Amino acid sequence: MRIKSTFLALIAGAAIVAAACGGSATPSSSAARFPDGSYCAKSLALGEDFTKTLLWKVCDAGKIVISTDPAYPPYSSLDASGEYVGFDSDTAREVAKRLGVTVEWATPDWSAITAGNWGGRWDLSVGSMTQTDDRALVVDFVDPYFYESGYVIVPVTSTAATVADLAGKTGCAGESTTHSTWIEKGYADSATVVQFNAPPVGAKLKTYKTDHMCIEAYLSGRTNDWDFMAQSKEFLEAAITESNGKFKILGEANFAGQISFALDKSGPSDASMLAALNEIVAAMHEDGTLSGFSTKNLGRDVTKP
Repeated sequence: MRIKSTFLALIAGAAIVAAACGGSATPSSSAARFPDGSYCAKSLALGEDFTKTLLWKVCDAGKIVISTDPAYPPYSSLDASGEYVGFDSDTAREVAKRLGVTVEWATPDWSAITAGNWGGRWDLSVGSMTQTDDRALVVDFVDPYFYESGYVIVPVTSTAATVADLAGKTGCAGESTTHSTWIEKGYADSATVVQFNAPPVGAKLKTYKTDHMCIEAYLSGRTNDWDFMAQSKEFLEAAITESNGKFKILGEANFAGQISFALDKSGPSDASMLAALNEIVAAMHEDGTLSGFSTKNLGRDVTKP
C-alpha cells in the first residue's frame, strides 16, 4: 500500500522530537509482529513513541476496539453464528487488517459515542456517523467513507402523500441521531448537512436507544407509538423487508450528509491515527474495496457523493 508523504512526515517528525527529548519508550514488540506493509509495522520502523499516541496504543495492544450497533442492519448486526455482518462491520475489519491489528467490538449507546469523552473504552467509531457541526466539537472525523440520505417510512395504511402531510404527527428515531435532529428542528442552518425538505410542522419526536427499536415496537403491536420513522434509505428498506411490507417509503430524500469514522478528541493524541485512517480510506476508495462492501451489503454503491 502506498503511504503518502504527509503520513510519513508526521510519524518521522514524532520520532525526531522524541529522540531530542532523550529517546522514546521501547515498543513491546518488533515490526516483525505486524504484517508486512501494515501501518503498525511501518510506524514501528519509523520509531514513533507508542506511549503517547492513539495509533501506538492500538498497535502495541495488537487490537483496535471499535464501537458498533449490534442491531443496525444492513450496516452492522449479529448473524446466527454471533458474527458481526454488514457494511460497517466489513469496513471495520478491513481497516483493522490494514493497520495490522485485530478488531474487538464494543456496543455503547449511540448517545455515548456522539457525546465524546470516551475515556478509552473504545478507540474508534465505525458506525455510519454523519458529520455535523456539533459532533465535530467532541470528535475528529476521518474523510468520508460513504454518503447517506435521510428518508421516512410510514405504515402502508397511512394517507400521507408527502412529508408535509405528517404535520403534527409523531416521528420515531434513535437517540442522538441526525434523523432525530431532523424531526425536531431540521438542518436549514447546517454547514455540513444538506437539507432538501423541512421536517413536518409541529412534529413530535419519539426516540429509542437504537433505531431498530422503533421497528421492534411497531411489529410487537405498539402501532400507536409513532406515525412515521426517519432513517437512511437502506435501513428503511431492510425494515420494510423485515415487516413483510407493513411500511412504505414516503417521498424522496429529506437531507444528505457525509459519513465518517470518528475519534475521541479527549483521548490520546490522534494525529497519526487520523493520518493513517485517511490514507486507508483513500486507498479503499481507490481500489474498490468500499464500493464492493457497499454493493454486497446495501445493494447499491453509496461510497461516492
